[in-house]
Amino acid sequence: MRIEEPSQLFTPVSDTRPLMPAPPPVRLIAIDDVRLPALASAADSHDAFYVGLLQFERDTADAEAAIVYRAERWRLLFDLHETFPVRDDYRATQVAVPHFDDVVRLLTDAETPFEWQKGTAPGLEAILLQDPSGNWVRVEPIRAIP
Repeated sequence: MRIEEPSQLFTPVSDTRPLMPAPPPVRLIAIDDVRLPALASAADSHDAFYVGLLQFERDTADAEAAIVYRAERWRLLFDLHETFPVRDDYRATQVAVPHFDDVVRLLTDAETPFEWQKGTAPGLEAILLQDPSGNWVRVEPIRAIP
């Protein structure tokens, strides 16, 4: 099949607008930024957990907290402490990742302890584990909205 010749001359124009970077693939399930305490002795291992495993992006432009990670919409902010402070509650920070099976495989290969949480409906599963500072994190797969 032959392609028809265009009736008008077309020359593409380069777009001079600045590129907007794509957001990280991980979602922080919250209604605003989440602020947590972190042990100063475990600050170096947070990057391996949050950036390497869960695919957050390290945000170095913000000096609001000692350690800041960006998710798709919200940020995870850590304040460094020498000892773990007394907290009012110990609710888990909820995170949704695109490659849930890969996260489970990496945790299993590294022999990192975690607990399965299975819901009453099919496909409602998550894992519960602790970050390097001992904060609880609930990791679940990103679910498509029908």
